[in-house]
Amino acid sequence: MKKNLIESFQPDPKWKWFEFLLGFKKSINLYCPFIGSGIKVIKHEKEKHQITVLLKLNFFNKGYMGTHFGGSLYSMCDPFYVYLLIKRLGNQYMVWDKRAEIDYIKQNSQSVTAKFEVTDIDIEKIKALLTVQKKINYTFMINVTDIQGNTIATVKKIIYIRKLATNEKSKIANRLN
Repeated sequence: MKKNLIESFQPDPKWKWFEFLLGFKKSINLYCPFIGSGIKVIKHEKEKHQITVLLKLNFFNKGYMGTHFGGSLYSMCDPFYVYLLIKRLGNQYMVWDKRAEIDYIKQNSQSVTAKFEVTDIDIEKIKALLTVQKKINYTFMINVTDIQGNTIATVKKIIYIRKLATNEKSKIANRLN
């Protein structure tokens, strides 16, 4: 059965089930691409709307030059802003990854971390922009840092956000019930 446009912007039911059963942190840490890449959520602060992710260098994510494989560095930054925005904005909004860029700054052969946060200021800006525009592309910047706090890569995430019309919200509500 083919999904309609609105349904395609909703979380997959399996993830909702896993999150309900195990919580976000345990669920995402069981995600096979993260396990294989050595990516682990080490902190999820719901009240602060923050997620901290660790990438340990290992045999499976070490590149030809003995440093982190670039794809693993990007993967550790991929889903978290969309997740945090969906949780903050609720089902009245369509939230989707639009584009990403990564700038590799420094080689590294040790564990790295990245901290994601969606602040109250971000939410206020998003809602204000959506009062004058039907849809927006909102940009987040994240630094991937080593144990000493040195930035080894920066990631620019552009997230598509749109407020759903009332009839679209009721379709989603009916689908979820």
